[in-house]
Amino acid sequence: MSDKKIHIWAKKAKPNSQGVIKLSPKAHELLVDVVNESGRSMRDVASQIIIQAIENELIVYDREEGD
Repeated sequence: MSDKKIHIWAKKAKPNSQGVIKLSPKAHELLVDVVNESGRSMRDVASQIIIQAIENELIVYDREEGD
């Protein structure tokens, strides 16, 4: 996909009251790289990536027909 957007398969999430997520090994490795470069906490870095991706409309929700 050459539109430079983040494409995510859409489905309803179940809320997690603890705010805990599980990352894939690759995502964790890349997050650690950013954390090491920035000197910020994993929580700060992950939060900023998510917030900026949404606020800058970098995410496209790919839905199957009928959703």
